[in-house]
Amino acid sequence: MTEPRSALAKGLIFVGVATLVGNGAAYALSMFAARVLDPADFGAFGALMGVLIIVSTLSIALQTMTARRVAVAGANRSDAEGQAVRLAFYIAIAIAAVGVIAAWPLGQLLAIPYVAMLLGLFSLSFVVLGTASLGIGQGREEHMRFSAGFIANGMGRAFVGIAFLLVFQTIEAAALGILIGCAVGAFISYRIICPGAWAKSLSVGTYPEFGHVAHALVVLFTLTNIDVLLARVFLSETDSGEYSVGVLLAKIAFFLPNAIIIVLFPKMTSGDNRRAVFIATGLTALMGLGITLFSVLFGSLVVRVLGGGQYIDLGLADSAWRFALEGSAFALVQVLLYARLAAQDRRAVVLVWAGLVTLLVLVSVWFHDSVEQIVTTVVVVSLVLTVIGLLLDRRSTITGTVIEPIELAE
Repeated sequence: MTEPRSALAKGLIFVGVATLVGNGAAYALSMFAARVLDPADFGAFGALMGVLIIVSTLSIALQTMTARRVAVAGANRSDAEGQAVRLAFYIAIAIAAVGVIAAWPLGQLLAIPYVAMLLGLFSLSFVVLGTASLGIGQGREEHMRFSAGFIANGMGRAFVGIAFLLVFQTIEAAALGILIGCAVGAFISYRIICPGAWAKSLSVGTYPEFGHVAHALVVLFTLTNIDVLLARVFLSETDSGEYSVGVLLAKIAFFLPNAIIIVLFPKMTSGDNRRAVFIATGLTALMGLGITLFSVLFGSLVVRVLGGGQYIDLGLADSAWRFALEGSAFALVQVLLYARLAAQDRRAVVLVWAGLVTLLVLVSVWFHDSVEQIVTTVVVVSLVLTVIGLLLDRRSTITGTVIEPIELAE
């Protein structure tokens, strides 16, 4: 028992540091943008980041599916890894092709420059290639290699983006820097984790499985990012910029527990996964509680660090804890969804869909007149989803519900 606990602790430390560094670099990019760009332009930048996070869910879906397949592959592990890289190549081409078509209408809808939107979408092709490697490292439970690849992806994207932003001080320049950084990060992570991995073909069931995981995670990440897009549509440009700064805190609360999911997800694929789910839920809840309490006590400091003094004057500090609570609750929803994905439960996405539709209706029809109205609505929806998810997970455990695997359901 001591050895597994020691391995778990080491994995959490290595991956925890890597996610802090990688995600911290991403937040640094947004914080530099908040200071270099005026509130109106930063609102557009925040909307662009929201779109990219939603679409990049395809890469996270690939990483998740790859980690599960590699974890259970046994003697066929090398083939599973090669298929992951081949599938990533196909997805990358598809994203680039769709990006050419989708960039203009998205840019018009959200008041984002076309070139910035196009370059941002192109960068996601390289993100997909990088996360295929990360999925292989995650499934092998090679935490040091995974951590190195994660840092390469995160820091490459952020540092080159920051450099271009500081030199040219435009959204388009930042997007070009992000594109170059993502390409560099993808190459490095591939060389570190799985050099030479490739497969001649994809096995039967690859596309349906990826489609299910992608569907579930796209809905989840749309739910957790749709508020910044709604703020861009319904609020003034200045208020949407203020909301984008608040969302930075929500994203910290949401992504900070990522190491817990990364380390424990392969263990959730085993027949008896309750212990892994219990540990992941408990650690995520404790971390979220800490972030929220810190934001209650030091809201002004948090806002000053994330966006600068101009946003304190706008009154954002009073709502900082709401954004922290929103991200923390969504992090718990993510844990519960991943537990169901590990068990290949096709019904897991229904609850997330219900939350997304509810949030869209509430904000679009009634609660969209201020930053406080929108974020409070999101908080209520996220907390209700968390409670319902916990109750359903507990009920499934007590009743011993048998899940129909994806392969058998097709």
